[in-house]
Amino acid sequence: MPAPDPKRFVFLTLGYTPDLDGGGYRYATEVAETLARRGHEVHALYPNPKNAFPPRETRNGVQLHRVPKAPGGFYAGFKSANRDCRTEIRQLLEASPKPTLLFLHQAYLAPALKGLPYAMILQGPWGLEHRFARQAGSRSWLRRRLDDLAVSVMTRIERRALIHTQHLFVASEYSKTRIPHWHAGLKLSAEVIGGGADLTRFHPVRDRAALRSDRGLSDSDFLFLAVRRLDPRMGLMHLVEGFAQVARTHPRARLWIAGKGSQHAELEKRIRSLGLEGRAKLCGFVPEDELPRLYAMADCTLMPSLDLEGFGLATAESLACGTPVVASRAGANPELITPLGGELLFEPGDPQSLASILDRILSGTLSLPNREACVAYAGKEFRWDRPADAMERAFDLVARAGWPEGVR
Repeated sequence: MPAPDPKRFVFLTLGYTPDLDGGGYRYATEVAETLARRGHEVHALYPNPKNAFPPRETRNGVQLHRVPKAPGGFYAGFKSANRDCRTEIRQLLEASPKPTLLFLHQAYLAPALKGLPYAMILQGPWGLEHRFARQAGSRSWLRRRLDDLAVSVMTRIERRALIHTQHLFVASEYSKTRIPHWHAGLKLSAEVIGGGADLTRFHPVRDRAALRSDRGLSDSDFLFLAVRRLDPRMGLMHLVEGFAQVARTHPRARLWIAGKGSQHAELEKRIRSLGLEGRAKLCGFVPEDELPRLYAMADCTLMPSLDLEGFGLATAESLACGTPVVASRAGANPELITPLGGELLFEPGDPQSLASILDRILSGTLSLPNREACVAYAGKEFRWDRPADAMERAFDLVARAGWPEGVR
């Protein structure tokens, strides 16, 4: 159904689901599709993953523009993607006289917007996240120096993008307060717009007992679940070590970790060395369509992040399925979790603190929120309408503000 005042949006993102998996990509996809359902004209520009998809496609009302992924290293891909996205943007602007909100979802593509007015969301510091990710596995002296150089370049690109944006969004109060620490000296006004869960997909299931039985879980098994990318920032090594402490005294406790990433082999080795085979397992990548059932099977979802948790879609999606969440005090976790109970948090990077809260849950001395309370909270707080509303407001602030001469 056409919107009363249809607007035009162009999203620049590094990925789009289900082409690529990841919380940041899913955030862009959900907001874009929400706007399209409202009757707006929405385009998404991003590098074509492995050049495996057609250059153009319309999906759920969003017009997808995939630019070729160039061979070679970071610099070749960066230069090519920005050049091609710049060409696509110019073609889109020339094709219609309608005002257009250009929305930058990742600083990687900021050079494509040089000289153009745009809005931007900062979900986390690009350079620092890269530094965390590179901690998995051993690195040579040269590799460490190259990684440091990459972090410096990423930080400069992101800083420049922040300086030139006409309107800045963040997903949490945590991100808003951390900008001056991530980019020293920058004093920016940012609008907190939160995140969401697709409540038509993430909701309680009727056949929970049957689902658990099909996956080998008995009624007495207590399943802890973590749905995370397998990299050091997620705190999964500390999670395994903390779980090992309670597994000795709670034989029905189970831990499943769903996701893929560079730390897979290291986590697998640690699970074996702690004698947790059969009690803890890596589930690998779980397709989007399977996630709601996985959350619904669990008794508690864990978010053991060490730092830089800008929102945490896994928290919103688990709660929407009726499964309570226990999280570290890192990043935005406290502001998402505390409304359901101040005792649901543990210290980041501290296996003993984590083991203590798991033991209290398994012993019954810490009561988790019931499923009805989780669903009600998620339904109230985690709707994609909030960021979509913010995009519509930003349209008038940025897209209607006028364009520099010569951009069309």
